[in-house]
Amino acid sequence: MKVLIGLSLPLAVILWVLPWKERPHELPMASYPAASISVEEAQVAPKIWTDATVIYKGDSFSLHFRTPNAPYLGVVDPKGRFFYIVFPQESALGDLKPLVDSKHFAQMQTLKIGTALKADPYTYGVYENQPVFTCSGTYTFLLGENLHIDDPAFLSKVTIQYIHKPRPAHTVSSVAMN
Repeated sequence: MKVLIGLSLPLAVILWVLPWKERPHELPMASYPAASISVEEAQVAPKIWTDATVIYKGDSFSLHFRTPNAPYLGVVDPKGRFFYIVFPQESALGDLKPLVDSKHFAQMQTLKIGTALKADPYTYGVYENQPVFTCSGTYTFLLGENLHIDDPAFLSKVTIQYIHKPRPAHTVSSVAMN
C-alpha cells in the first residue's frame, strides 16, 4: 500500500501541472512579466544586424540596432581574438578607448565602422587599442550585457566576411552600339 501511495502522489502532481506547461497561454496575464515588445516582434526584429555581407580593406559598413542597446559590443576575429568596441569609458585603462561609450551607445540605432578600426584587444598587459581587421575571414560582432558568458543564447550577434585586400575595381566592358 505504501508503494502505491508513494508512486501515485508524484504521478498526480505531474498530471495536475502538465496542462499548464503545455498551454501557458491559458495562464492569467498577471503571471507574465511585463515586456515592452511582443514575442512575435522579438523573433522578427534582431537586436543587431547589418546590410553588409562582404567587406574589403578600406571599406566601411553600418551595424544597426534595436534600442535600447546592451552596454557592450565586441568582435571576434577569424583567429578567435576578442576585441571590445563599446564599453563603459570609466572602465578604460591606459590608452584604451571605446569607439563609443556605453552610455551614449544605449540609444544609438546605427554605428558606422571602418576597417581601420582599432579596439581594446582584451589582452593582459596591452593598454592601447589595436587594429581589428588584420586578416581575411569571418568577423562575429557580439552585443550583450556581459560578453564573457558560457551560453551564447544570451548574446545577439551578426557576422561579416572580410577580405584583407582592397575592393576590386569594377571593369566595364566596351559595347558597340549602332
